Amino acid sequence: MTVKALLVEDDRDYRMIIEDFLKPAGIEVRSAPNGEAALELLKSFDPDIALVDWMMPRMDGEAFCRAVRDDPKRAHIPILMVTVKKESDEQAEALHFGADGFINKPFKPEELLSRIQALLRKPTS
Repeated sequence: MTVKALLVEDDRDYRMIIEDFLKPAGIEVRSAPNGEAALELLKSFDPDIALVDWMMPRMDGEAFCRAVRDDPKRAHIPILMVTVKKESDEQAEALHFGADGFINKPFKPEELLSRIQALLRKPTS
């Protein structure tokens, strides 16, 4: 079974880098440049996980997380925040507004894949 990931990242180069990490691992990736575009993409794409940048124009990662958590059809999707924010209180904030995990940029490809695998192992409620 192929894992499907939604990548929400405003930096085009970073989107390409992350896609290049994930595709060889057998992960189908669809991407959006901000939360608003990602919500639109969710109308036709049902991902197993979402990788979301925190700081983006139009709709940031926090607003995207809240919108997904408020949608009964999509609230189950694990969300991994991918961001430059590093403080523990920021990590706690991300978990509070609906993220399931957190990874700091820059990261090693193996770390990203490990965090994705860990989130996909968690049982859904």
